[in-house]
Amino acid sequence: MSGGSVLHVYSSGGVAPPAKKCAQEFTSKSGTGFEFSVGKAEELISDIAESKEGDILTCGAEFILDDAQERGLIHGDTRRSLGYRKSAILVPAGNPREIESISDLAREGVRVGVSSSGCLLGVWDDVSSKAGLTDQIRRNITDYADGCGALMALVNQKKVDAAIGWDAFERIWTRTAEAVELPENLQVYRSTGIGVISFSKNRELANDFISFLASDRCKRIYEEHGWYHTVK
Repeated sequence: MSGGSVLHVYSSGGVAPPAKKCAQEFTSKSGTGFEFSVGKAEELISDIAESKEGDILTCGAEFILDDAQERGLIHGDTRRSLGYRKSAILVPAGNPREIESISDLAREGVRVGVSSSGCLLGVWDDVSSKAGLTDQIRRNITDYADGCGALMALVNQKKVDAAIGWDAFERIWTRTAEAVELPENLQVYRSTGIGVISFSKNRELANDFISFLASDRCKRIYEEHGWYHTVK
């Protein structure tokens, strides 16, 4: 590791906070600078493909990294998992509709939001199918959000009564949202992955940063932001 170098990290929005916190600590240890491009995973991948630059890509589901690897945009042998996020019901702060369980999402008049892209793609189907409530919940879906940020905007602005997302979101939107935990048999976990971009001119340094992210210190930071490191 050498001071003066800058790593360009492409990060989907929901996974950026702990990555940025760890980057600050890495900078203090090594002098390495960071540039973060934060946004929707699909747009980040398109940007990387077009610009043919960048050092690291981190997103909230392995299938997104699979796509990037298949397109030759990341080195598959550099991929690591930084932890897992667990599905939950997200509701506006105060839980005005008193949502307590997955069956409440099937109540008449309850407005449900789901994500149709990004790391939450298909998670509502996984959860509702496990509960045997697919038809009932689908009838109550009023909004399809384009990614995690848009989904939480629906919750934060009270445009929906509940959304199916990650419990870690409660740590990001602390004042406007809260999580209702699902029972273990309905929970879905997805890994937050990371890898070195194929066009990186700083591959060794990028690998050093990924190793740091996988260290015990950064695991604690990810845990503080709602990530898990073992699936029970």
